[in-house]
Amino acid sequence: MKADALIIGGGLIGITTAHRLAKRGCTVVLVEANVDVGLGANFANGAMLVPSQTMPWNSPGILSTLLRSLFTQNSAVLINPRAIPSLFKWGLHFLKNSKPHLHELHTRQLLELALFSMDVFEEYFKEYGDQFDAKKCGTIKIYREQSSLEAQIRSNRHLSEIGLDWEALTPDQTVQAEPHLQALESQLAGGIRFSADVVADSRKFCQTLRDDLVASGQIIHVSCQANELLMSGDRVIGARTTVGDIWAKNTILASGANTRNLVAKYARSILMRPVKGYSLTYDTTSFNDLPSYPVIDEGMHVGIVPINGKLRVVGIAEFAGHDGTLKPKIVRQLDRLTKSVYPKLAQMIDGCKREPWTGFRPMTADGLPYIGETSNKGLWVNTGHGHLGWTLATGSAELLADLIMDKPTALDASSYAVTRSH
Repeated sequence: MKADALIIGGGLIGITTAHRLAKRGCTVVLVEANVDVGLGANFANGAMLVPSQTMPWNSPGILSTLLRSLFTQNSAVLINPRAIPSLFKWGLHFLKNSKPHLHELHTRQLLELALFSMDVFEEYFKEYGDQFDAKKCGTIKIYREQSSLEAQIRSNRHLSEIGLDWEALTPDQTVQAEPHLQALESQLAGGIRFSADVVADSRKFCQTLRDDLVASGQIIHVSCQANELLMSGDRVIGARTTVGDIWAKNTILASGANTRNLVAKYARSILMRPVKGYSLTYDTTSFNDLPSYPVIDEGMHVGIVPINGKLRVVGIAEFAGHDGTLKPKIVRQLDRLTKSVYPKLAQMIDGCKREPWTGFRPMTADGLPYIGETSNKGLWVNTGHGHLGWTLATGSAELLADLIMDKPTALDASSYAVTRSH
């Protein structure tokens, strides 16, 4: 089998990359190891596109946060001691990039990519939005500490400069916007409403877009495992898979946290580690009175998202290597956090069917994704989007497609280059 582009990975990043290349006239083969697309990190993620939340995790003071997490029960950040050796090199660069000037720079670069991505996303919203439960509802971020709220307001001023709307809310205004927060009003310092954020089901998006592309003959989708890359000299010319060799002018690795399994010896500059995130989805379809807004609790480090008649809570970051164990203790913690935000819903959700889930976020040392060609010609990567995969997917795909086609890019692609300095 031959193609202009072979894409390894059928999640958000792979599907959107396939679409942007197909639009440019490329023949595309999409390879996904799972039985269907959108079953990895996209299956039950936060379901939010949030240009408002484009801050890298390694903010100034992150070291003390991580140290406290080692000795704090129910921490929002967990580190499995067995994973520490694998984190050493990555961790040093992660901490280096927590310096204030670097964190500010990378925040701006992420925001630039996020806003570009939202512009590209508009195309998908207009054509397919009703098929993947997309809703332009915005988000509300709540604060229990006045100092945290004031700090966020100060840092938000640069958002206004580049056109991202936000509104500071008093506790009373927060409750007026989302009445289900009324029981929490006495604990609130206030909130911030971000109108540009979107709720959408990323798994449905992947399947909808794949179905359309396959039906129209724009891509070929193959369910198989890519085991190794095919080489001609120092150029990558495809991949060996469980169904045979696939030859391509350009091979794109878009398999998230698994990308390094294939790329390690070809792109040693990639500093990326899997970070396990959790979600708990309550089936609330039989209930009429649910929250209207996605709510992000700054102090509890959770997001609670109403989507298609269900309520989903997302949170917890666990450094555990590739251990995908779904830990009941963490599921119970998410349940408690949901009830702490919505205490009046506690009895209702206790009676709901619930679906716990865990998946891996591909986290880079500086918080920026890798988008571009490796030192081996013909081998490209689109990965490392961390907790912002849904937010950055469409813009990252557009950027990479232009790079592959040697076209001018809308953004300075060097910020996300595989060979950038860390």
